[in-house]
Amino acid sequence: MNSHFFAGRSKGTDHHVEPYRLIECADGIVFAIIFASHGVEFIQGYCRKALIDKWGMQCIDTFKRGGDSTLTRAWAIPLKQGSFLFRPTRLDLVAEQEWMRGTKG
Repeated sequence: MNSHFFAGRSKGTDHHVEPYRLIECADGIVFAIIFASHGVEFIQGYCRKALIDKWGMQCIDTFKRGGDSTLTRAWAIPLKQGSFLFRPTRLDLVAEQEWMRGTKG
């Protein structure tokens, strides 16, 4: 399974019957946090774990992409509190890239 879906607040945990589920990535893989707005998909950030229940999705070890003004360097910007999502969201497995492994040094 390359995607995990959260249908939105109070909609359940996709086709799973458990009240909640914790999903984690293997080494070398991260989740892209994707949501749609007016039919256009956006990457909100990336995470390494997520806890999904019928009320929301908590993304753990969350980070965003940062870069310099010339777009020649990129690095991970960790989000200390993670992300709590209540709207329909999809987590797609993507290969970890070099910029995802560290912060700006």
